[in-house]
Amino acid sequence: MVTNVTSLLKTVKAVEDEHTRGTRALESTIEAIAQEIRAFDSPEVPRVKYTPEDLVRVTKPITLATAKAVAAGNSCFQDDVIVAANVGRKAISDMLTTCKGAAYSAETNDIRAKTLQSGRETALQYRELLQLVLHVLSRPNPAANLEIKNNFPVVSRKIAQCVTGLVSMAEILKVTSSGEDGYGPWRTSQSLYSLGECVAECV
Repeated sequence: MVTNVTSLLKTVKAVEDEHTRGTRALESTIEAIAQEIRAFDSPEVPRVKYTPEDLVRVTKPITLATAKAVAAGNSCFQDDVIVAANVGRKAISDMLTTCKGAAYSAETNDIRAKTLQSGRETALQYRELLQLVLHVLSRPNPAANLEIKNNFPVVSRKIAQCVTGLVSMAEILKVTSSGEDGYGPWRTSQSLYSLGECVAECV
């Protein structure tokens, strides 16, 4: 009898773990991003300098990570949540590292500050999106969840604007450092369009 009860408890625990592993991964990512932002805000000079091209390059994974987060929030499947948590964690970590490295290559303190602010705001908005997804997972009430899900497009648009701001700062960094024409408004508008299109498919 004791053996049967123990076996049953282990089975229940395994089922609970299976049903919450995505949620735990998401919580871990939210905390990790908060720590990354604190490190980003520190006055420590980055050891590695990055180019404006590097900064543009790391915006694309944020587009993908945003779409993954929205999809996970809508499906509430633990596997989708795990993918979103892992993709988002790496995308934001890489972006913050690259943004700081590129910012410290700026010609002026003003450009540096604006570049850093763009990176910070992008990370904050993405973290807010993950927190919305976590709220959906934590609340079984369909009506309440629908209200939260209605905020997905709003926050996604904010992330799109932040990504556009990052690309714009990369253009400024390129122009001021080399005198070239930068990437032009086409690249900026494409960043906004691609994120909006990607998110729209998941909402």
